[in-house]
Amino acid sequence: MGVAVRSSRVNIPQLVNLKQAITMYYTKMALTNSDIKALFACGPDKVADLKMLAKEVTAEKDKMQWNSLTVRTDDAFEAWGLDIADLEKRYSKLKKLGVET
Repeated sequence: MGVAVRSSRVNIPQLVNLKQAITMYYTKMALTNSDIKALFACGPDKVADLKMLAKEVTAEKDKMQWNSLTVRTDDAFEAWGLDIADLEKRYSKLKKLGVET
């Protein structure tokens, strides 16, 4: 199975801001609808699709969901194919180039 199978059902939008995504990863244990909208600049239907993918990963790992309104940040990033190490590397490169976003 894996991320490729999940993401083939749902198109994952581009991140709006790398710094914001990295900050959310490290500061939020769970993401709300507002957080997801901010990460991807998307509407409520896309947010629902993205949350569904994240909840599937949480269920596959036999982890508890804290509540029905949020998704676990680490599982969400995994479900959406966002590798935090890669995001950090890209952000670091942008900072070195003076093109920080």
